[in-house]
Amino acid sequence: MTHRILLISVLAATAAACGTSSDGDATSDEDSVSTGGQAVATGGALSGGAANVGGTSTTGGASSGGAANVGGTSTTGGTASGGETANATGGGDVGTGGSEAEGVGGQLQTGGATGAGGSPQVSCVGEAWPTADPTQAGPFQVAADKNVGPLAGDLPDPIYGDEQQRINVYRPNNLADSGYCHPILVWANGYTDNPEPNPPLCVVDSGANKWCGQYLPMMEHLASHGFVVVSSLSTATGRGDPLPTIVGLDWILEQAEDPSSPYYHRLDTANIGQLGHSFGGMSTCMSAAEPRYKALATICGTAALSGVHTPMLFFCGGNDATVQCSGVRDTFLTVTDHPAFFINELNADHGSWVYQGPNGVSLSTAAAWFRVHLMDDTDNRKFFYGADCTFCTDGRVEVEQNALMLP
Repeated sequence: MTHRILLISVLAATAAACGTSSDGDATSDEDSVSTGGQAVATGGALSGGAANVGGTSTTGGASSGGAANVGGTSTTGGTASGGETANATGGGDVGTGGSEAEGVGGQLQTGGATGAGGSPQVSCVGEAWPTADPTQAGPFQVAADKNVGPLAGDLPDPIYGDEQQRINVYRPNNLADSGYCHPILVWANGYTDNPEPNPPLCVVDSGANKWCGQYLPMMEHLASHGFVVVSSLSTATGRGDPLPTIVGLDWILEQAEDPSSPYYHRLDTANIGQLGHSFGGMSTCMSAAEPRYKALATICGTAALSGVHTPMLFFCGGNDATVQCSGVRDTFLTVTDHPAFFINELNADHGSWVYQGPNGVSLSTAAAWFRVHLMDDTDNRKFFYGADCTFCTDGRVEVEQNALMLP
């Protein structure tokens, strides 16, 4: 298992132009379909919105949540790891105002975060978070609020056509009386995917090669650890102005101050993060400058970064033929002013990571990362920080840390 410490002095100070095709194929500024090409970056920002069927991408193209390329569908444990891929539309960072309240974990926050459109300040009183084992399901039973909130997302949507979609929220079922202020996580789907099936259009049907709705293991694992996970049902989360993820964030912050809402005064609005897969990983990178975020993570997908101001986790699959680890690592190397961690699950492909259970690398990594940075769970720092970190000695992975991950 390889473990490399990256010193800031030898890293590039500016973001590299990630995603450049090695063969020049599939370059487009329009929404179109290409075959066998690669996602292409133009001037450091990904161009077009093209589906990339059967090709590879070094930086995240986009893909349906669990899966490998169309024309070469594979399965892992009976579940698909296949689906379509696509480039991100445009680039640039999305930031929508807002100040950040002081406070860590479940302690008292006053002031909260002010969202776009003038959403009110939020206060929450709760206990400090105890530590918990991220390799096991958390202590909370999970509830889901489905098809709630505002319509959002660029049209036409790859799955839903001309119909904009709403939001699913995955949360502890005892939110009202848990005694904690629950951090917010914003999830960004891969291209043509959803957090879970949403019939009749978004379904998992291996016979028809449909793989829409594959992220429920991640949603439930994070919610079981106390996070409120806001998941847009848009299947193109890297498109739109504002992005559907930002619309969802604005809405949940408004709900946190609405006495009629189940989220009223139960959310830790000072501790908000985002993560996403494939096209959703690219979307996460596109909104990295969002001032309300305190931590970020990408899974098998990146885009050129600007305005990063938080710790950032980069995950890839060593057997991923859709999004190559080299491109994810290239983007990781550009983060030098804030803690950054790169983890390559050697035997994972573009989608099999989601089916490994709580002890799997991806689910435990996400829970540990956001527990550390949004709940102040210092006991879980051992998974990432220091030369002998837990993942540094885990034979399932190869990792790299930037210098800010050292004690």
